[in-house]
Amino acid sequence: MKISSQLLAPVVALVAAASLTACGGGGGGTAATPSAGPAAVNTSAPLYSALPQAIKDKGSIQVGSDIAYAPMEYYDTDGKTVIGFDKELGDLLATELGVPVVFNNSTFDGLITQLQSHRFDAAISSMSDTKERQQQVDFVDYYLSGSIMFVKAGNPNGLQSVDDLCGKTISLQRGTTQEEYVTSELSPKCEQAGKGKVTVMAFDRESEAMLQIEQGRAVAGIQEYPVAVYNTQQSKGKFQIVGEQVIAGPLGVAVSKDNTQLRDAVQKALQAAITDGSYQKLIDKYQTPQSAVKQATINAG
Repeated sequence: MKISSQLLAPVVALVAAASLTACGGGGGGTAATPSAGPAAVNTSAPLYSALPQAIKDKGSIQVGSDIAYAPMEYYDTDGKTVIGFDKELGDLLATELGVPVVFNNSTFDGLITQLQSHRFDAAISSMSDTKERQQQVDFVDYYLSGSIMFVKAGNPNGLQSVDDLCGKTISLQRGTTQEEYVTSELSPKCEQAGKGKVTVMAFDRESEAMLQIEQGRAVAGIQEYPVAVYNTQQSKGKFQIVGEQVIAGPLGVAVSKDNTQLRDAVQKALQAAITDGSYQKLIDKYQTPQSAVKQATINAG
């Protein structure tokens, strides 16, 4: 998938944004910083009546997100405005549901806990829908994505696929599907083959993980495919993609299991956006046709 060239925010800017957003306190390790978002409630919206009364009373859907994950969700150059695919998806949902979908910044690995404690109503943060996570939250699946390896420009270690990572050190974002894949599948496979385990350096932010590769402390990273493509394109030649996608599957809007009414309302809103073509326009804008879903499914991962 090729990410739109209009989203101009180089990796160095991503690092700076991550440094700024990592300074706060609160659950999950960083302060919740809400996005501006649309301000008006529209009680005449097609699916307003499908919302839980608590959401109607509050007048918004408060979403948790790790807002340092371009091109999916990140801050614009002003350091305040949330932009990206997931943010625009939230705006599509808001149009159908009639209440603003407000993004709040948090660390990725704290999002599920914050949903369960009802700090947030939902999480939209490029979160993979997996069987393990389905034990804790429900997902409305909106995007198909895999993971892919990237390395320092020039590929100094001659890596061709993830199988070449056996016995080597890589850097990843903590709490992600990529970390789970390496520790529970790839590394054991390497050890069984007698090639040595994959050593993982884990960080709260993708930008921190990428810095380890640039400085030679790790030989590679694995990121979600659209993110890896975007980051390598915007790195001004510092990184390159290597090999093919692995562990492809759906990303979902996560909702607490005790909030099935909100889950179902989100599913209906996404399906409406798919049906009327506004979802496809968003897919086209970000030039990720392989990621489009044909139906809004629940827990399809």
